[in-house]
Amino acid sequence: MIKTRLLIGALLLQFCVTLGLGSAVAYGKAYDCAPSGLIIWGQDYSGMSRIQVFSQLKARIPNSVSFEDQDYPLKMDRSYEEIEKLLDQEFQVPTGFWFTDILQSLTHSSKVITFSEFGLNKEDIFYQLQALSTHINKPMISATITYSKGRLVKNDGQVGKELDTEASWQKILSEHEQKRIELVVKDVPVQPDKVDLAKIKDIIGDYTTYFSSQDVPRTRNLRLAAMALDNHLIPPGQVFSFNDVVGERTEAAGYLPASIFVDQTVIKGDGGGICQDSSTLFQAAQQARLPIVERHTHSLPVSYVLKRQDATVSYGILDFRFQNDTQGYLFISARTGSNWLRIQLFGLADDFHPVLLKPNGYPNHPDDWSDDPK
Repeated sequence: MIKTRLLIGALLLQFCVTLGLGSAVAYGKAYDCAPSGLIIWGQDYSGMSRIQVFSQLKARIPNSVSFEDQDYPLKMDRSYEEIEKLLDQEFQVPTGFWFTDILQSLTHSSKVITFSEFGLNKEDIFYQLQALSTHINKPMISATITYSKGRLVKNDGQVGKELDTEASWQKILSEHEQKRIELVVKDVPVQPDKVDLAKIKDIIGDYTTYFSSQDVPRTRNLRLAAMALDNHLIPPGQVFSFNDVVGERTEAAGYLPASIFVDQTVIKGDGGGICQDSSTLFQAAQQARLPIVERHTHSLPVSYVLKRQDATVSYGILDFRFQNDTQGYLFISARTGSNWLRIQLFGLADDFHPVLLKPNGYPNHPDDWSDDPK
């Protein structure tokens, strides 16, 4: 009885060893080729060699993108490396232990790999798309408006172009088997556009102040500030800041030391005289009935506007600000003559911001503009 059991046990052991060795050998031979049921990106690669599988997968990856009939090659080395890693897993070398190899064989059978699970190297392709954007992107050019010879001159802008890297990446994923993929490039709309500027047609503020051109540094500063204000557009709802638009009054910006007021004392300071620009603009804004957000008066009376009707500024300390509460853009025209500074506000008039019937000024009413260079 005992001998019979030993014989049966020996036979079973021999059968298992034979089966295991056979399976291991079969497994080793099978994994010279793709395992049965290996489906990658919707295609069955069962029984194909590793070289064949790699070659076909590589051929299914896009190698260029395009825009407006211009092709841009893509370097896919890192994506090819990802394919190699995948094949390393699917073409594993047997361990030599029959039981482990059988388990590996079972886990590799009927495996389906989708493109969403494994595919292109996003980081690498994103980097290349961002590099391409420098060749494709075109800045938007705003519509412009100027005041010349008594009339407003308007020019249309130009739509810009901007590569949408995320949308282009998603398109590459969805159309990855296409050899030539059109990039997603979106238009950058003109802002402001000609429709916005068409609304700028009414004078709602127009004020002139006078100065002595004998004070050369002060006159230079005043003219520089006027040049900064001239042709400036204020979008509806936006708060205008004199300091933001004119900038810091420094020697590097061309401003010279001239008389300024500090604690009821007259001293020399860079940009002296530009408060006449801010005060003249304040008068025009009042005419236009625009909300004044910030205004400060000098510590001493000034000669170019009535008492307490000025607007002093000091970069980083005191500002003059008002809001455009009209239904369209505001346009500032700031011009200087031999001894005068004229600031006009153009926009879309309404019941609260009516058309200005005639300009005003101090100390003289500007009836004759023959000296106006524009």
